[in-house]
Parts: sequence; C-alpha cells; structure tokens
Amino acid sequence: MLPMHPRQHAYQAGKSTESSLHQLVGRIEKALDAKEYALGIFFNIEGAFDNTPMTAVATALEDWKIHRSVKNWIKTLIGRKSVCVKTEHVLITATTSRGLPQGGGLSPTLWSAVANSLLKWLSKQGVFAQGYADDGVILIIGRILATLCKIAQRILRGVEKWRNHAVSR
Repeated sequence: MLPMHPRQHAYQAGKSTESSLHQLVGRIEKALDAKEYALGIFFNIEGAFDNTPMTAVATALEDWKIHRSVKNWIKTLIGRKSVCVKTEHVLITATTSRGLPQGGGLSPTLWSAVANSLLKWLSKQGVFAQGYADDGVILIIGRILATLCKIAQRILRGVEKWRNHAVSR
C-alpha cells in the first residue's frame, strides 16, 4: 500500500465520505466547545483527472519513491496519447499531453498521489485539511476572526499556486 495522507478519505478501504464528515464535524464541534471560530474553506479541483500534467504525476511518484521501472511504465501508460474520432467522411486525430485515463484503475491512485502533496503542504501550514478525491476542505480554528481571515488568504494563495502546478489548463 502506498503512503496515502491520513486525511485523504477516497479510494481506500475503511475510509469514505462518512469518515471524512465525521472527522470534520468532530473538529468543528471541538472548536465551538472551546469558544473558538472554525473557518471552513470547501473546494473542488475542477478538471483534476482531465488536466493533470505528467510532470505533477512524476513529482508525486518521486515523493513516493516509486522504482524507476514502474515510473517509466506509468509515464508510458499515461503519457502522450492519440485520440481519434471517425465519421463516415472525416477522421480527426489529436494528441493529448495531460490527463489521467478515464475509468482507469490506476487513475484514482495517481490523482491521490498528486493531491497528497497539497494535503502535506496544508498540514505544514498548521491548518486542518482533508481530501476526498478532487474535493477538499481546509479548517482554520482560532479565537480572533480577523487573524483567521488573514491565514485563510495566505492559505488560498498557496492552494492556487499548487493548483497551477498540479492541474494545468
């Protein structure tokens, strides 16, 4: 089993939307009981599977210390692909340079590997964060709302920077 971030709740035995919600609600309740604010940022990474560049997958595989031969096989599998559409009179061929195969059994694991880097970064920022496939939540807890908002702005700039690297447009 690959070392998935403990707060990634998708594509793993024993984890689900229920475990994700239970963990999140528990954090919020604890903050409210302590008379603290809980500022939540919920997000969906649009086009995560369709737009993930090979460079983000390669970085994730490096982070997981995947053997070179397996990395090369994955790069070949999901690298540049030819897509053809044929009608009665027209054949259109295009080459893709990004994206994970639709319905591919390996695709969820590869996306989770890419998303792992965001969850790790967020954890280092001192905020609670969890993911479920291409969805996520960041929870910032504290007593001074203005400070939480400043932290949220800094965190969102970091998430945007990560997104621009991990999911190209």
